[in-house]
Amino acid sequence: MANAKLGRLVLLLALLASTPTWASAQSVEALPVQIFPRVSLFMPLAADLRWPKFTLGYNYYFGDSQLTHAGSAEAGASIAIVQKRNTRRRGAWEIGFQGGIFAVFDLAAPSSDLINADYLGGITFSYELDSLVFFARYMHQSSHLGDEFLLNNDVQRINLSFEEISALVSYEPLSWARVYGGAGVIVRSDPSNLGRWSLQFGSEFRPVTAKTKRRVQLLVAVNLQCWQESDWIPDASIVSGLTLDPIGESSYRVDFLLRYYIGRSPNGQFFTERIQTIGPAIQLYF
Repeated sequence: MANAKLGRLVLLLALLASTPTWASAQSVEALPVQIFPRVSLFMPLAADLRWPKFTLGYNYYFGDSQLTHAGSAEAGASIAIVQKRNTRRRGAWEIGFQGGIFAVFDLAAPSSDLINADYLGGITFSYELDSLVFFARYMHQSSHLGDEFLLNNDVQRINLSFEEISALVSYEPLSWARVYGGAGVIVRSDPSNLGRWSLQFGSEFRPVTAKTKRRVQLLVAVNLQCWQESDWIPDASIVSGLTLDPIGESSYRVDFLLRYYIGRSPNGQFFTERIQTIGPAIQLYF
């Protein structure tokens, strides 16, 4: 009799102990919508010169008649607002926004004149399925000449602004390799005769990783863009250096890079010019 009571007591305790585990498993399988999640689904493009980030950099211009030594200062971020993951069914989605300011300064001028400032803002949508991530963006970009540069140089101001819808697909075949590609279309522009279409594709490799309290990786990345406006001649951005990021703490990341670029100027007021630059940069992503 005593053994039967003891058996029933053990069974009851086992059921009580298993209840929280079952409840927690249910909550994991059906995660609630997260507001301002720490980690975004679509990781930053390290070699994209117009991906919003915080940057301090130097660029040496090869064979440019107006500019030789330039500094770059950028402030921006890609912020996830709403994110939903579900382990019961594959896939996760996210809505967010991007915003950034991209400024270039003439370091050879007496007062390091502001040359150009581009302003970018947009709404983003991402969808993740295993190693594939789809990214779509509707964004506005406008460009402005620096006042001192305009006064001290014989240049013609361009009233450049546009809205663009773009989409990218990113795939990670290996834990240390990533490829991506996509297209964009300008839906409104000033001037109105700009070519509407563009293509973008690239790759990122992190072949060496050292893990401590922080993760240090060797990074090599290439970003190529082709614009209908420039007859589909590719613009190439190549970066190489070290990446430092916390493991599982947040989505911020710091890159210490050497950047090389050849192609149409990414600075809006000079988009008709082709440039070639090289220089170091520190990039911080949130």
